Amino acid sequence: MAQRNSFSSGEEAALLKRYLREIARFPLLTPEQEKELAERIQRGDAAALKQLVESNLRFVVSFSKKFRGWGLSFQDLINEGNIGLMEAAKRFDPKKGNRFITYAVWWIRQAIIHAISEQGGPFRIPQKQANLLYNIHKTIAAMTPVLERAPTAAEIAEELDVSRENIETLLSAQNEDVPLETTGLGEDSDFQLLDKIEQGTMPPVDQHLMEESYRTLLNRMLRDLDDKEREVLRLRYGLDGDTPHTLKQAGEKLGLSRERVRQIESSAMKKLQRSKKNRQLMGYLN
Repeated sequence: MAQRNSFSSGEEAALLKRYLREIARFPLLTPEQEKELAERIQRGDAAALKQLVESNLRFVVSFSKKFRGWGLSFQDLINEGNIGLMEAAKRFDPKKGNRFITYAVWWIRQAIIHAISEQGGPFRIPQKQANLLYNIHKTIAAMTPVLERAPTAAEIAEELDVSRENIETLLSAQNEDVPLETTGLGEDSDFQLLDKIEQGTMPPVDQHLMEESYRTLLNRMLRDLDDKEREVLRLRYGLDGDTPHTLKQAGEKLGLSRERVRQIESSAMKKLQRSKKNRQLMGYLN
């Protein structure tokens, strides 16, 4: 398990800036290069493993930002995400037709959430609850532009089909561990400049490439569903690039009750969970 860091805000920002500059030197890989490296890794080539990991370190930084304020420092989040990236690099099989980062995102996310459940804040959060907290934040992000305000705990609970008390408890527990970025350091603090530092020292992750790879995977898996199930998932998760729909919005668009949409979604997800590719897909949908 990674050691938690105890740097001041200025020290951590300086270390992060230096780290970002270092990893920006590693070029992104083509699909052909990923395949070659993966084949060498499977033959025990340590140099190939190192190259595949180094070329994707910048993605871990971008992905880790989703979890800032969850009880671990940003450096610890990156460190844990890198552990997941390393595990993914060892297991990646290019013969399945996916880009490496599409496969790796599940491992990165699980490594970070596991660390948060073990280390984040004064109380341990079970990993199931840490996953729920992640989905709460995704739901807030999806519902806010639709409602033109932040959703209430009751609205989040209704959307996720969990109790309002559970939502309130998790958000309250998270807020008790105030992130270092918001502890009155001032507008000119190094942490307020964190996003600018990243923006100025490394090129952006190729998000379009990742999304295109996921679309290919999703389209293959959605063939196993019937037309209604496919349409419900496309609306609920914004699979066509549209804004994700709430249960109520999807029901209105399809002429179905909110409960019927939930039933269809549940049935579709159970089918997908039986698929051999479900780990990659669940990493995307969740």
